[in-house]
Amino acid sequence: MTMKQANKSYIIGISGPSGSGKSTLAAYLAEHLPGAVTVCSDHFFKKELPKIVSPLDGAEYPDWNHPTSVDFTAMAEKLDALSSDPDIRYIIAEGAYIYCIPEIRERCDYKLYVTATIEMRLYRRICRNIVKMGQTAEFIGGYYLACARYREAEYSVPSARYADLIIDNEHDFTPAKEEILGKLQIN
Repeated sequence: MTMKQANKSYIIGISGPSGSGKSTLAAYLAEHLPGAVTVCSDHFFKKELPKIVSPLDGAEYPDWNHPTSVDFTAMAEKLDALSSDPDIRYIIAEGAYIYCIPEIRERCDYKLYVTATIEMRLYRRICRNIVKMGQTAEFIGGYYLACARYREAEYSVPSARYADLIIDNEHDFTPAKEEILGKLQIN
């Protein structure tokens, strides 16, 4: 692999559905790649979210799982600003819907997609959201079943076709992490 331009950072995209291990992989790469920073699409949620009418129960919910829930213009501007910083060699762009947006997808020099079974992902989502957000298992599972799973199937899962490498993270992706680091050791 070679960088597109010598004076630009190398952008690594990491996408996949909720609970697949995107953030875990991003943190691992940021720790092991010199001069790496992470830009997570979750930090660019719009204040006014789109709504979803759930196919499960017909109720309307705020939709954190639609590509339009993220201000991708602001995210692209952040990637561009970081890319020009000579101290930053790698930028890790992470988010479930980043490959759905051409302006983000086309900025990525190398695209990874992380996946696992729906059961494993839901388990991880419940564990994470209880600890990080103080949500109940009932709320997390209910929202996932009513909304998130439909948007993942509609947007995130099909965007795997843009990936250079799809990583199965059902149990452990240590071998994949080592393979990725080997490919990303860019001089």
